[in-house]
Amino acid sequence: MKEINKKFKENILLGTYLIILYFILSNLKLVGSTFGNIFNIINPFIIAFSMAFVLNLPMMFFENKVFNFLDKEKSSFIRGLKRPLSILATFITLIGLIIALGLFVIPQLLSSVSTLLVAVPDYLKSFEGLINQYFTSTEILQNIYNTLMGTWKELLQFSANFLTTSLSGILNTTVTITSGIINFILSLVLTIYMLASKETLIYQLKKFLYAFTKKDFADKTVEIGRLANNTFSKFITGQCVEACILGALCFIGMNIFSMPYPLLISVLIGVTALIPVFGAFIGTIPAVFLILIINPIQALWFIIFILCLQQFEGNIIYPKVVGNSVGLSAIWVMLAMIVGGSTLGLVGMLIGIPIFSVAYQLIKEYTNKRLSNKEIKL
Repeated sequence: MKEINKKFKENILLGTYLIILYFILSNLKLVGSTFGNIFNIINPFIIAFSMAFVLNLPMMFFENKVFNFLDKEKSSFIRGLKRPLSILATFITLIGLIIALGLFVIPQLLSSVSTLLVAVPDYLKSFEGLINQYFTSTEILQNIYNTLMGTWKELLQFSANFLTTSLSGILNTTVTITSGIINFILSLVLTIYMLASKETLIYQLKKFLYAFTKKDFADKTVEIGRLANNTFSKFITGQCVEACILGALCFIGMNIFSMPYPLLISVLIGVTALIPVFGAFIGTIPAVFLILIINPIQALWFIIFILCLQQFEGNIIYPKVVGNSVGLSAIWVMLAMIVGGSTLGLVGMLIGIPIFSVAYQLIKEYTNKRLSNKEIKL
């Protein structure tokens, strides 16, 4: 009788699974739009979780290193101030870094833009002279030139008319910006709440997990969660250290070779270097453009310099700083970057290495366990 009931339950589960699978396959658009709406609803929570995870690192530093003396106080109220003060110090530090970055970068950026505005008319005149010199020699090329210029003027006129008359576009843009601001404020509030009560949230998740799953499964999930938290934390720390090292080396090198805008470009290279391995190349494009305005020859030398620096960073600094922090060798770091970038793009590049590290550790433990059970020593 028990076997019959067991088979009946298994058939019911299989039938339910097949019905759900058929519904999903026959209504892919509806299912996709539903998941899209759900994602839009929970998007502020995802952003808040990501921000809280990153900001938890400096908050823990303030708790354990700066405000740890509050633990010795007799008053429970004063001891309870350690977490709010740590959160406040974290946000003050973050805002201070953003303001300092703006004070250093914005003046040089404005100077670059003003230099560009002054240089553009001369560049256009030189380009026009070049066009007239080489393209007016034959009637066919002249017609091509006139057609291109006419098309360009029509395109500019169409763009101007579109921007001035498209009320719906302006309205949609306004709604999008307003929604983005509201979502950011909501995410910020949720981030503060998650930081303030992270222990309570983790405790509630554990209760739910152990209440509705088997103990072995819950134990393994908690173990994987701890491993992932440790790996991602080390990866973020290592990535920030690597970006600071690369920005500092770029600043030193640009000053040695007397290149323009060393601080602005070094900050740009350092910030984009937060994107693993290929980030510095992304920052190189606007940097070359800025130097090209001042001195085209130095722009060429800067490309050579940044390529050499990127090779040094990619082969020596990055595997040592980031690879060691997540327990991966250089070959596995590069593999994780390639696979993550090819599957999920920029997001895959950011999270590919820590995810690969977690999988690497789990596979390593499982492999060693099987070898031990087989009593095989290599």
